[in-house]
Amino acid sequence: MSTFLFWFKNARNIALPQSALPCLAAIILCIGQEGFLWWLAFPVFFGICAAHLGMNLADDYFDFKHDSRIRSDLSSTSIRARMEKCHYLQREGDTATGERKATISQLGWAVVAFLGFAALMGGITFVAQWLIHGWQAAIGIVIYAVAGLIVGINYSGKPLELGYHGLGELVIGLMFGPLNMMGVQAALTGAPFTWQMLCISIGIGCMVTNIVYVHSVMEVDADAELGKMTFARLLKSKKAMIIFIGIFAIVPFVMLALGIGLGWWSPWYLLTIATLPMSIFLIHSTRLFAYGLPRNDTPRWWMGPMGDWEGYKQAGMDWFLFRWLLARNICTFFCLILMVVHIVLRIIG
Repeated sequence: MSTFLFWFKNARNIALPQSALPCLAAIILCIGQEGFLWWLAFPVFFGICAAHLGMNLADDYFDFKHDSRIRSDLSSTSIRARMEKCHYLQREGDTATGERKATISQLGWAVVAFLGFAALMGGITFVAQWLIHGWQAAIGIVIYAVAGLIVGINYSGKPLELGYHGLGELVIGLMFGPLNMMGVQAALTGAPFTWQMLCISIGIGCMVTNIVYVHSVMEVDADAELGKMTFARLLKSKKAMIIFIGIFAIVPFVMLALGIGLGWWSPWYLLTIATLPMSIFLIHSTRLFAYGLPRNDTPRWWMGPMGDWEGYKQAGMDWFLFRWLLARNICTFFCLILMVVHIVLRIIG
């Protein structure tokens, strides 16, 4: 148990909502679809969570192979460097400090363990769909699982190393949005593709992208000091950075409006517009930050929970966490509203 908790913690479990919420939203949206097998939601959900944790550890593995130096030693201006993700790995010349350390080989086995569990959960859904609906229904599970594995490994692994070329944020949006949600639909219903799920998954994927992209905009100078390439650094100009914050923030509402206009969803799904003021404020606040203009980084009640805010201020992390938590809350509330509306509409017929 202690070994599991060690790896669970260092797999950055705090980021699990980025995959779990889109997964849960897709599960709920599948209710009522032809061929829906509700009990498969359990292996699907746990499998996606395990895959996410495994990919986080795989990212550590490839990062460490790429450069085993401690980033916090390289930059004192980066919040992400201060929250160094590979601190638990044993480096050459490390001396005993009382803190538990792991070798790169042990990390590799941890990656295999998490991804192996995810594969087991995927195998259960594959066999169930094959036996109940035929191999044609099961093949979609394999397609999305393999696509997710390839894209996930190439996030920081060879041959593509997409994260090192400034495409990491887009990869995360693709994995946790379309690949995640379309894969859930394939696993639960046997339908590998519908325009409806593609549409909503693109929107939610954009929201997830903004959670990590807003990091890049705020820390573009620190990342340049570290030699870390991000999508913000790829864009270079502040104007372009803010334009993409806006694109990722507004596309979900455009996708939703499109689906309602085409008659796919009830107009009640427009209740998600309750998150639109938060999205607009995220764009505005990030613009003020990027241009060094006066701003008020004070949480308001309508922005959702932001944890121990006084503690964040004392640690000097409030400026960083304000927009990150806001982006996270936007995605959270958007998904929750979608799920509640869908469940209520199913209940009342």
